[in-house]
Amino acid sequence: MGQYDRHVFVCTSGETCPTQGDTERFVKILRAGAQKAGRSDVRINKSGCFSQCGHGPMIVVYPEDVWYAGVRESDLEEILTSHIIGGQPVDRLRYDPGVKGANKLDVAANGAAPGQPAPPPVAAAGPGWTRVCGADEVPVNGMKEFPVGDVNVLIVSTGSGFVAYQALCPHEAVRLEDGVHDGAVLTCLEHMWQFDVHTGAPLGDAEAGLKSYRLKQESGELYVGLDA
Repeated sequence: MGQYDRHVFVCTSGETCPTQGDTERFVKILRAGAQKAGRSDVRINKSGCFSQCGHGPMIVVYPEDVWYAGVRESDLEEILTSHIIGGQPVDRLRYDPGVKGANKLDVAANGAAPGQPAPPPVAAAGPGWTRVCGADEVPVNGMKEFPVGDVNVLIVSTGSGFVAYQALCPHEAVRLEDGVHDGAVLTCLEHMWQFDVHTGAPLGDAEAGLKSYRLKQESGELYVGLDA
């Protein structure tokens, strides 16, 4: 099919897919996997809404025209290895609603399913603490940026817990969320500055460390102290 053997689209800007999984991270994982496999004939693209809201996160693979729904980060290796590289679709994840065209579920703004009550508001964790997000909103062994008051904070899942840092690299104000970490070292991919993922201390060529924030987890919610 033209310039590429397979063309993969990940919904990253629909109404619900980005709230049902870290789809921006999905793109990075698939791109890295295709590159590692030496597949320059595979194209991984971010996509707008597929008009199937509520069934996500969703991925579509061409030329087979295979649609995947409810994709989790743990499914990506199988999709990559079996289908994108191997040519064999992953049947257990295939999306077949039995109706053509738009097929949106009625998902409330508060995230509750139809007929279900909205979840109760989350209480503050006490003076000096500001809620950032639910712990399940941060990808396992990943990281995600969140606005907190007048600043943006990077929450990192280290594998053994969570830490909070400034959101931008101290080198040239590049978003650290677009980098990677392996549980020990956090790397900004713009100029390869590296930091200790647990302390924020500079490593290698990095000339400055990361500003850290106090963080605590309470009842499945993450809170930071911005006075740190």
